[in-house]
Amino acid sequence: MRAVRLLLACAAGMMLAAAPGTAAPTPPAPLRGAAAAPMPKPGPHRAASRAPRLPPAPLPLPRPRELAAPPVATQAPVPPPAPATPPPDAAEIAACRATFADLGGVILDDAAADPPADGACAISGPVTFSHLRRPEGPDIALESPITVRCTLAVELARWIGADLAAIATANGTTLAKLTGVGGHACRPRNGQAGAQISEHASGNAFDLLGLTFADGREIALWQADPATREIRAAVQKSACARFRTVLGPGADSSHANHVHLDMRQRRADFAMCQWTVD
Repeated sequence: MRAVRLLLACAAGMMLAAAPGTAAPTPPAPLRGAAAAPMPKPGPHRAASRAPRLPPAPLPLPRPRELAAPPVATQAPVPPPAPATPPPDAAEIAACRATFADLGGVILDDAAADPPADGACAISGPVTFSHLRRPEGPDIALESPITVRCTLAVELARWIGADLAAIATANGTTLAKLTGVGGHACRPRNGQAGAQISEHASGNAFDLLGLTFADGREIALWQADPATREIRAAVQKSACARFRTVLGPGADSSHANHVHLDMRQRRADFAMCQWTVD
């Protein structure tokens, strides 16, 4: 009888479960003493995975160290310039002119050719000449008259009458003429605007291109020529021994085609000789 009741109860439960709209039966409670199954951990929130990743905040720059002030460059003291030579007085000028005449110099008394006596381009005791007389033989001519300071005229007369004439004699001839000559010129050095005043401005410089011998030979002092090298070397040696400044080929571009001579006084009596003979 009890068994019949159990069968009826089961059949009724099956009919209720199959009927539509009927709630699902409650699952049986877990057995007492059985371990509960672990629940899965919730995953990260979907919105959090789509959030933009911000860059880290920049760290503040380190404070710059205090730099020590750079040492002040020291410049070597500039030595004082050579003392200016006082202008000659009338007696000194007269004595200088007499010495020049004794050396064969012929002064051209042309007041119109004399430069002004004051200003940046003044000459103290100017001398204008165009040739030198020789005790024996013909005169030594300049291609054109020049005006220079009397003290330079004396040095030129000694150099031309003694040194250059002796070089011509050693080559079997005599000296006839100096070509491409230049003296007083009121201009800056090398004709460059803004440069210091040239020694030519005070009549203390002389320019020369070449020599002409009595046998017709022409010696271009600035031109490289194996046939005239020995003569040009002798002229260079004599010029550097007598003048305070000698500038020629090899010195700079301004003196590539002539020789410059002057009597400029420098500190410690320094002399400059820059002339390459090729």
